[in-house]
Amino acid sequence: MLTGLLISAGAGLLLGPFVNIAIDRLPPVGDGEDDRWIPTVRGRRRSQRVPDSTPDPKALLLAPVVGVLAFKGQGRSRKGLSIRRPLVDLAIAGLFVLSWAQFEGDWFRFIAVCGFATAIFALGVMDLETNYLPDYATYPTALAALIVSPFWPQLDYWDGVSGAAAGLAVFLPFAWYGSRTGRDIMGWGDVKFGGMLGAVLGLQMLITGLYLGILAGGIGAVAVLMVRRGERRPKVLPYGTFLALGGLAALYFGREILDWAGDTFIA
Repeated sequence: MLTGLLISAGAGLLLGPFVNIAIDRLPPVGDGEDDRWIPTVRGRRRSQRVPDSTPDPKALLLAPVVGVLAFKGQGRSRKGLSIRRPLVDLAIAGLFVLSWAQFEGDWFRFIAVCGFATAIFALGVMDLETNYLPDYATYPTALAALIVSPFWPQLDYWDGVSGAAAGLAVFLPFAWYGSRTGRDIMGWGDVKFGGMLGAVLGLQMLITGLYLGILAGGIGAVAVLMVRRGERRPKVLPYGTFLALGGLAALYFGREILDWAGDTFIA
């Protein structure tokens, strides 16, 4: 048990730098230029460019967590230590350890949950820093989830398909209305992210994850309004981050949550 946990933690730490690189960078855009994200920096808009100071990814792989100190956390939009880098490394390691603790002995579920949890977590951090959920991360994850759904012990193939359709349908009206009226209600990235979560979780667990994510988002919105109530335009909430929290909770503890709710409110 202990050996498996240590190996899982080590694998997560090795994967962490890749996740940080994915958070820092966008793929080349259509005009051949290499557009980059600019994670939350005061006084800068996301469309502005920043001088390239990203460390060598190969060097980062040599020393996850500790390597951030050697490079002073420098990234394309940061100067000095970036606390996000070691936190992401540690979070991925924690997700891997939790996967092993939950699914020890079932290698298929362990590997699948590690992969899906990493994708969900990375997208949550991306939305938190940039208010952007890239298609290059949501589409492949959703496709992979649909491919492996027939092999999940608790899912049928139709469950992944119906979950993806439900995840898209829940948020589609809000994004459509926002785009028609020019209001920042919900972005199309959130719609696609909802579909991805449905493909990963299945219909029943998607409902649980959305409930937890929407609840967390509501609490976050109230907190933002209370803190920033003197401002005319409150900051747009990174709703994908809250959906990611709900999705991770459902991925790891969905059955336990449903059993607890049934015993508490139905029995």
